[in-house]
Amino acid sequence: MPIAEIVGGGIAGLVASIMLARQGWSVRVHERSPALRANGNGITIFENGLRVLEALDLDDDVCARGYQLDRFAIFRNTGQMIVEYDPFEATGGRIVMFQRQVLIDLMAKAARAAGVTISVGSKVVGAEEAGIVQLEGGERLEADLVVGADGIHSSVRRSVAGQVPLGKHRKGAIRMLIPIEAGDFADGNTRVAREFNHPNGRRVGLLPCSDTVMYMILVSLRTDTEAHAIPVQPELWEESFPGLGRYFARIGANGHYDAYHSVSPPSWHYGRCVLVGDAAHGMTPALGQGACSSMMTAYALGSAKFGEAPLPVVLERWEKSIRPLIDFTQTYAEGITEGRLDPNNEVFFSDPSLRPLLNADIPRLVQDPAMALQAAR
Repeated sequence: MPIAEIVGGGIAGLVASIMLARQGWSVRVHERSPALRANGNGITIFENGLRVLEALDLDDDVCARGYQLDRFAIFRNTGQMIVEYDPFEATGGRIVMFQRQVLIDLMAKAARAAGVTISVGSKVVGAEEAGIVQLEGGERLEADLVVGADGIHSSVRRSVAGQVPLGKHRKGAIRMLIPIEAGDFADGNTRVAREFNHPNGRRVGLLPCSDTVMYMILVSLRTDTEAHAIPVQPELWEESFPGLGRYFARIGANGHYDAYHSVSPPSWHYGRCVLVGDAAHGMTPALGQGACSSMMTAYALGSAKFGEAPLPVVLERWEKSIRPLIDFTQTYAEGITEGRLDPNNEVFFSDPSLRPLLNADIPRLVQDPAMALQAAR
């Protein structure tokens, strides 16, 4: 039985673990934190990610724990509506919100059911192309495949690819979950995501994850240091968005700030080591495709036909089949973040060239690699 050591217990690592275990691999996931945790965020999953979840047999969980949106509205900071969309009509697919911890828990349950061992508090400090994982304390683990799913600051990537520079972008965001209260939705429909844009670069997102919990995102320019201070200053944000004071008042001590970074190493595979998720293609969140892209690359890797060719050939085929689509996604998201495409973010829904991305069917893609190349054109 081939052995896979997966570094990182986030979305990409768990998807890869499930797929490899179902192919007959002995799989262990190393998570450096003492528990699989997700920082209290929400997460947006588009049709491409939902198809991966369904291919993992999580259909019932998507219906029971996800929160499907039926409207998405974009406003100016004054409250004037710019545009409103029906998500399915605009993108050709569904948009479902989750509390990130809920999604992680569902995936972890599926991974354990597939026979995956999840080792929390297991700190990986490096890896070697020969298929070696180095643990803090000096232990070395041998594997047929090492999967680096350990995020934008990946220790696996640093070990096998060297110091790949991180792209630094002009924005960052504070993220948190806040309770939904009576009167938050004028017509009583809680399945409406709203986004508010200020000319100074500040942006507020209010996205319901359930009938009772809402995901709040506060975006600002990196140079706008007051706006990304923790704890959040409600009065500062209310100055820019005078109609949203009721939401800012609920923040309290919640929220954590992340500056936007991206990364694009020259290769996603080095010997017996492979990179997935943010370790391979961390991107700005302007398209909401970071998690969906991670699921796509991890699912495609776990679906690879390892028994049909030598490992380097299999990994080369995997990367060539899906990387063009992911590179396109990174570039497009960066264009929105930098304001080159649309400062009001209307392009998020209005560009028909995004439909192949937002609806990419990865379970079919792994059977037909040409689909990725077509979608990226």
